[in-house]
Amino acid sequence: MSGASNTSQSGSKKKLSFIIRDEQEPLHRSAVSALQYDALHSRLFTGGSDTIIRTWSVPQHKLLQDAFSARGGVRSAGKNSPVQYQSSLERHTDWVTDMVLCGNGKLLVSSSNDTTVKVWSIERDNKHGYLDSLNLHTDYVSCLAYAPFAEKVVSASFDRNIFVYDVNSNFAKVNNLLGCKNSIYSLATTPNLSLVLGSGTEKQIRMFDPRTNDKPMKMRGHSDNVRALLLNDDGTRALSAGSDGTIRLWDIGMQKNIATGIAHEEGVWTIQVDASFRFVYSGGRDRYVLKSPVNDLSKFQVLFKEEAPVKKLLLSEKENPSSVWVGTWKSDIKRWSLNSTSQNSNGGDEEGVSNFSTYYTTSKPRSSSPPPGMTAPKHIQRLTDARELQNTPELMIAGAPAINKYKILNDKRHVLTSDTEDNVALYDVLACKKVKEYGKLALENALEQKLKTVYVPSWFIVDSKSGMLQITLDELDVFSSWLTTKDAGFDDSDKETKVNYGGMMLRSLFERWPPCKLAAAEAGESDEVQKATSHYYTLPEHTPFIVCEGNGRPLFRLLVGDAGKEFESGELAQCVPPWVTDMIERNVLPKFNKMPFYLLPHPSTNPKQPKKDRLSATEMLLVRKVMEHVYEKVLGNADASSVPLSEIHNKIEMYCNDQKLEPETDLRTVKHFYWKQSGELLLYYRPVVRN
Repeated sequence: MSGASNTSQSGSKKKLSFIIRDEQEPLHRSAVSALQYDALHSRLFTGGSDTIIRTWSVPQHKLLQDAFSARGGVRSAGKNSPVQYQSSLERHTDWVTDMVLCGNGKLLVSSSNDTTVKVWSIERDNKHGYLDSLNLHTDYVSCLAYAPFAEKVVSASFDRNIFVYDVNSNFAKVNNLLGCKNSIYSLATTPNLSLVLGSGTEKQIRMFDPRTNDKPMKMRGHSDNVRALLLNDDGTRALSAGSDGTIRLWDIGMQKNIATGIAHEEGVWTIQVDASFRFVYSGGRDRYVLKSPVNDLSKFQVLFKEEAPVKKLLLSEKENPSSVWVGTWKSDIKRWSLNSTSQNSNGGDEEGVSNFSTYYTTSKPRSSSPPPGMTAPKHIQRLTDARELQNTPELMIAGAPAINKYKILNDKRHVLTSDTEDNVALYDVLACKKVKEYGKLALENALEQKLKTVYVPSWFIVDSKSGMLQITLDELDVFSSWLTTKDAGFDDSDKETKVNYGGMMLRSLFERWPPCKLAAAEAGESDEVQKATSHYYTLPEHTPFIVCEGNGRPLFRLLVGDAGKEFESGELAQCVPPWVTDMIERNVLPKFNKMPFYLLPHPSTNPKQPKKDRLSATEMLLVRKVMEHVYEKVLGNADASSVPLSEIHNKIEMYCNDQKLEPETDLRTVKHFYWKQSGELLLYYRPVVRN
């Protein structure tokens, strides 16, 4: 079993990515979209946008209630909190979208936007292990379902496929349910896998019988993306929720929508139902979490309002649930009581639906068009008594701030970032670490302090969707940034030595890989490529490093520090792209670019017939060297050999678009900041006249 794809080096174009992060990442960054609770061992599994699945120890609800009462409210998962971080599961390379527990609670299965389904062993606390990657899907894997009586796991994807895996046969694929015409966002199955439901942007729910593989039937009713599906155990009733703001109850036998709840003002993204299929809990874009009786969806109870749109709900228990876990677009995870004093004070419904004094009834039309025959209220307007809503969760697992803004500086080495708490920081891409924190500051203000008039070609791409900086290297651009050791800020006796940022980065990433170490030893320090990459940094061993296809699909993920291990080294050799091996094994780097430009006398010198000299030089050539050429070759000064290069600016001035150029500026910086147009660069020279 392996996480690497057996793709030969002659395959499609590939990219490399790495993530700049702290050695320990115990807290979520950005959205939390997947939750699973292991009641037997009191463990909560959480996953989301930062690609990491985390495990938390959570005491039974009664113990938690006692601690909550004693402290007057448990606010965060700190040293004195009853909930504690245990460990992390790290193999996904994109957002974690869903999780299910299976194999009698010994296995965790997760899905991700990285197109994979991964299997984890979770038998022992803090000893969780990665088992396998199921790579059948070709697009985002959006959701999972589990049939415990049949020991089958079901996955669905934007690629329109629904796959069924046999848990007892090492997750071998046993079925592919076809029929969905668009991206699938929601999935449900019965415990014995007698029925599977799938839906999404197609807006209609398709019903599959995995035992017969008959053509799927479909149920219509939603007017927008169907984001969540649930089935009762015998497969006779289903609940769905969608971006159209509705919750719908379906009769499977009649294939008909028999009731519609329209309490939410915006899209409903997640629903949960108790074991008896009596109450449905819902949340979504409007941030409210509601409870409705399944037999009368026109009634609803407002439980609480979250700080951000709700991505995922998870009941603490299926039988008589006492609380609900909530994941949102923010990194905090909260647990809210379902038996709060405020809700029960008006005559609760613990015995059923006989008393609905705490429920509202939908009656007023909403501004957007409701389903035919239905009316909907603006429920927020009816919440006249704020005391009816819970204001404080019984537990919060605090998250960490996520990077949500960034700016690559002109030196193409540093990235300035701002996070969700407005903290500004500076990162060094070459060293793969944070080098400075500015505190709370507007990103624009910090940017003004750091910008320099220097142009270096882009050689990497930045992405912050995980809440951390992810750097991607592409064959087309990675070697484009040549510059002198002086411009790069390195302390070198030869200030004109050329270095290549992309080559240095590859040396850093593969420093511990045996083929790279062997090539470096054989080349010697005098080799030109070795000189160009000799200033590379040793990266933190915990840096995640990913080889992926051109479309972003991951082929292999490892930590930089593990590249020297026998297994990881062999797997890496199977998928590393040729443009990497050319550099790190064969010491081959593309030559730096040459730039054509024209030299003309400055108009102020009143030339009668100005001669237009066309020249070509490396784009890193300094203006000072052009001055020297003009003084000696163009103007033919006899004393040229006696004028030191450092003093040549006292003899010649250079201009571009009427702007005087500094001697230490290189040609590509002149073209980028002063010329600012297509076509070949025009430079004007003028002798310095001393009084």
